[in-house]
Amino acid sequence: MKSLRILLTGASSGIGAATARLLAKKGHKLFLLARTEEPLQAIAAEFEEGQVQWQVADVTRTEDLDRARNTMIQSWGGIDVCIPNAGLGIFSPLKEAQLADWKNMIDVNVQGVLNTLHCALPSLIENRGHVIQIGSIASRNVFANSGVYCATKHAVLAISEALRIEFREELAVTTINPGAVNTRFIDQTRDDALRESYRPQFEAGMDSHFIAEAIATAIEAKGRGIFSEITVRPDRR
Repeated sequence: MKSLRILLTGASSGIGAATARLLAKKGHKLFLLARTEEPLQAIAAEFEEGQVQWQVADVTRTEDLDRARNTMIQSWGGIDVCIPNAGLGIFSPLKEAQLADWKNMIDVNVQGVLNTLHCALPSLIENRGHVIQIGSIASRNVFANSGVYCATKHAVLAISEALRIEFREELAVTTINPGAVNTRFIDQTRDDALRESYRPQFEAGMDSHFIAEAIATAIEAKGRGIFSEITVRPDRR
């Protein structure tokens, strides 16, 4: 498969970092975005100069995304794959939640995805590209103490379906829906008792590399078919 030009947000840790390393090992060109500089530098240093570029960016700032897109087009000529991976979850009972936490999840998980897609779509369409959305089991199910997070992932699924319908002849669209993944995701929850009650479930979850492999599978299917959705769950046997 030819080398693809891939834009990946939330690339500094967890699923994003695992995906960056796997796709770079497969020979693709990666442009990585995250709010923390050092992990991006470390990933880029593992590969040949120029294969992995990076930029400190916040997906809620359109100017950051526009700068990344412009750099990709100037350096590599365009974007073939866009993976708006940046996201967060802050769990709490609705009656005890902080409005700022709800706003933060909506800003990153929904508006951040829209910002990323909006800046990348013209180049993706030009190149008959691929959008890989990071949903969740929560895209189709609602869980206690995570209602607003679930709502943001429902929104991601709806956006994916809209892209698939409106750009059927121009884009491939895949939504990856993971269950629990063993990352630091749960650390964002401030309610100590709730966070620690959930921690064993996340620690028994999937390795982030398994999700990265699902993303690579979707990308590498190009020309043979399109994975509209891939749902992956921990093996509880």
